Amino acid sequence: MGMIKLFLRLLICFSLLLSCKKDVISNPDYYYNYLSSGDSSTIHPKSALYQSVLDEFINNGAVGTSVMIKDQHGTWLGTSGYADIISNIKTRPGNRYLIASVSKVFTATAIFSYVDNGIISLDDPINKWIDKSITDKIDNANHCKIRHLLSHTGGIPDIYNFNHLMEYINRPFNHWDDKDMLKFVYGKSTRLKVDEGWSYSNVNYILLGMILEKVSGRTLKEVYETKIFHPLNLLSAYYDINENKLNSGVVKGYTDINSNNIYVEAREFYEDDIGIGGCGGIAINAQDLGKFMNELMKGNIISRQSLDAMKNWLDFYYKPNGKAGFGLFSNMGEFGEEVGHNGGFMGFEASVTYFPEQDVLIVILINTDSILASKRYKDALNKYLQDIRKAIFN
Repeated sequence: MGMIKLFLRLLICFSLLLSCKKDVISNPDYYYNYLSSGDSSTIHPKSALYQSVLDEFINNGAVGTSVMIKDQHGTWLGTSGYADIISNIKTRPGNRYLIASVSKVFTATAIFSYVDNGIISLDDPINKWIDKSITDKIDNANHCKIRHLLSHTGGIPDIYNFNHLMEYINRPFNHWDDKDMLKFVYGKSTRLKVDEGWSYSNVNYILLGMILEKVSGRTLKEVYETKIFHPLNLLSAYYDINENKLNSGVVKGYTDINSNNIYVEAREFYEDDIGIGGCGGIAINAQDLGKFMNELMKGNIISRQSLDAMKNWLDFYYKPNGKAGFGLFSNMGEFGEEVGHNGGFMGFEASVTYFPEQDVLIVILINTDSILASKRYKDALNKYLQDIRKAIFN
């Protein structure tokens, strides 16, 4: 693992040197900063305590963070750190962050909405909706059903392999789309057969995004908007492709190449991780992400039957005390069951977590990643996640 990280670090440094980009000074108004509704942050009895946890995380080496907490006292929104270091712009509650794989919850929810409408079935073979010219080139794909994509149980290989890494590093700003990404798994063999085990793959959700476009006759952007963003009035929620995928006032994302708590902007890399289909790429603020998750957990977006199906936890443990469902994950932690999803790529990390026993919701957005981060940062991140929970429940 150490040699892999060294190799990755050298390639990233080389790529940044080749890009020769100049830092751009931005105006604060460039960064989206609108809230969809009011909140109770100013009168929340734990406001000072929650804010101190965020500030400690920034003092321990993070760049910026935005949090939404819904507990028995109401909804609290808080931020700390920077949206843009070079421009000296602080992050604010309405700022959009990229949420990486947390986008998969939106994709799964859209799929289940079409199940509710009787348009598709979880038992549909995926080659019913995706042309065999694509599925024939992806190991296991012609044997997979929609349920296998949702639950990562089809054994389909992931895009993040050596060939993708070399393209990713050697040529920034590739402007890939979903079909471009699938080429990285064409002809690649898998280690699992369908239903033989659990293996996380972004390809599953790229394919689900393609299915959504086929069944709806719309772009994935339009599906997200008509099925989720607009009905829930998620004003900050944004997804697009090609040259428009970052035209949304998203805060800058940063990475620590040398593991020394010195950050560089990582746009060369995270721009290639978005706009590639249903696996990731939504930008949103903490309030709207929390609103989406709350409405989903309350059964207000899809049917109760479909919500139960999303939470049909499999016997495959994806980590100790953690089980996978159909677009959601369940973990048993210190304060009980946690239902949600995490996400991250170079420049950003995100998590949305619902505690069903206490009806508590936490959204955490960060514009720093831990891919090459120092031990100091990783320790600070783990402490941050624990301290937020302790502040809420103790």
